Amino acid sequence: MTLADRAAANVKLLRTRRGWTQGGLAERAGLTENRVWALEGGKRRITVDDVEAFASALDVPPARLLSDEPEPTPDPLYEVTVEGGITQGVAADTITPDEVMTVFYLRGTTAFLAPTARILGIRLLSKEAPDA
Repeated sequence: MTLADRAAANVKLLRTRRGWTQGGLAERAGLTENRVWALEGGKRRITVDDVEAFASALDVPPARLLSDEPEPTPDPLYEVTVEGGITQGVAADTITPDEVMTVFYLRGTTAFLAPTARILGIRLLSKEAPDA
């Protein structure tokens, strides 16, 4: 795997972990959705300017996109069960419940939201290790 291939794979990995579409990433990075699609799919080589734009949009240092571990510490993962018994895993670092809606945020972006009255349970599945 070349360094360019690794960077493209890491962009896709980090994008999907955040629950973003290619269009959402493109908008945040100031690129076109077609360009993101081509870079992630290996149809186009990633440039230094692309790495900088993606790193800024994904809120990671550019070196992370070139590394073997683009996001070494996992985000806390919650299991959310809503009315009807539907259960979904949600990565979130902040949860803001109120009387109407409960919103799960990951790095300031909405990862999941549901009417509070429809949530039957929230269970923490994994938590990132505390700093030593």
